[in-house]
Parts: sequence; structure tokens; C-alpha cells
Amino acid sequence: MKTRLDLLKEWYKRASVTQAAHYYSAGKFGTRKYYLGVPSVILTTLVGTSVFAALQNTPAIWLQILMGLASVTAALLSALQTFLGDAERSEKHRIAAAKYGALGRELECYLSNGGTVSDEQLADLLKSLNTLANESPNIPLKIYRKAGATELEILPDSES
Repeated sequence: MKTRLDLLKEWYKRASVTQAAHYYSAGKFGTRKYYLGVPSVILTTLVGTSVFAALQNTPAIWLQILMGLASVTAALLSALQTFLGDAERSEKHRIAAAKYGALGRELECYLSNGGTVSDEQLADLLKSLNTLANESPNIPLKIYRKAGATELEILPDSES
């Protein structure tokens, strides 16, 4: 049977790994929004400018096809950016990571005290961990492992 100190250490480890995983996830989604957003802005600007040029003279057929493809690609990228909601997902992961960090600091305080916690404090910590786990967005398993979750018993050995 685990002692309270062992339990607090395990919770601290899980909170630390989950905090890192949420920060990695926030970074991943934050970066992906730029991979979709920047080309979308460039293509939209290019297409918009070419419309004014086309009003002055009739461009070559290959240029018309190219601008049509650029217009479709820009619309597709904009739709993907909206549908995937990477900016919102990134922010949700960042907030969850900050909350796990705060909980980790609270656990550190108890650990620095030799793991001495009352039944009420332990119940409050468990409630906080459970609430945070339920409110947090899902973390891809690959990112969870990158954050150091390879040793945690709660994860399966393979992603399949």
C-alpha cells in the first residue's frame, strides 16, 4: 500500500508530465494556426490584387487558371483554419498547463513538508486533480509520451 508521501509524489509526477504535455500541445496548435493562416492571407491578397489587374486587361489563360487555383486554395485554408480551431485549442491547452503548474506547486509545498497532509487536504487535492483532468482538453498520446509519460502505468504500450 502506498504511503501518503508516495501518493503525493505520484500525483506530482503526473501533474508535471501533464503540464508539459499541455504546453507542448499549445505550441503544436499555435504553430499549426500559422501554417494555415499565413498562406491563406498571402493567397487571398494575391487573388484580390490579381482581380484589379484583370479588370485592366485580359490576362493569359494560364494566369487565370493559376489565380483560380490560388483562390480555391485560399478558401480551403481559411475553412480549415476555422474548422480546426487551432487558436482556441492552443489557448485551452495553455490554460490547462498553467492550472496543472499551480497544482504542481501546491503539491511541492506538501512534499517539502515530508508529505504530511490531512485527510481533508488529501481529499481536496484529489478533487482538484479530478476536476482539472475532466476540464482539460485531450492530449495526443504522442505528445504525452514526449512530455515524459513513458513511465506512467496509466498509458498503453502502443498507440494502436
